[in-house]
Amino acid sequence: MNQIKFFVVSFISLCLISCQQSTKEAHIDKMRTDSLSVVQPDTIMATDTTDSTLNIQESQSSLNEKSADSAMFKIREGAHNLSLQWISWDVLGEAEIKYLGDNKYSVVGEQRNPDNSDYLKIHGTLEPISEKKLIFEGTVESQIEHLNQGQPCMKEGIKIFESTKNRKYWRMQDMENCEGGRVLDYVDIYF
Repeated sequence: MNQIKFFVVSFISLCLISCQQSTKEAHIDKMRTDSLSVVQPDTIMATDTTDSTLNIQESQSSLNEKSADSAMFKIREGAHNLSLQWISWDVLGEAEIKYLGDNKYSVVGEQRNPDNSDYLKIHGTLEPISEKKLIFEGTVESQIEHLNQGQPCMKEGIKIFESTKNRKYWRMQDMENCEGGRVLDYVDIYF
């Protein structure tokens, strides 16, 4: 009798998990239309028997561990436009973003001016902490012939990229150019 009860409870648990996965996958597919979204883990309803409650709780624990990544903010993987206003807002560069795991993404990209030697390079990791804010760790390098005596401007370490005023890009918040004064760099990664 206990074996039959175990099989029935296991079957019900698997059915609940399967239904939850189907619902979650449909929800994730819907959310993929946005470049940055939040996916919340679903919950499983328990039945009245003690054995089935225990099995469902174990299954939920396992699902929660697997869906921990899906509960975090996401960035669309692939090619993203990249720009520095001194180079161009019309001829954009490109940054490649790839998921590394543990809510971190690699980002590597550049923008070059076709008319001179001006450039922007970015290399590092991104960690989304909200829909509008990313933590970047790495190097952002730019060289603009009429700024900083034409020498490269290196910004290294941890920086914040943020989207404000419903803009469709994240802008690096450490904007001051190496030249100093009121010279600002608008380094943007587009959604």
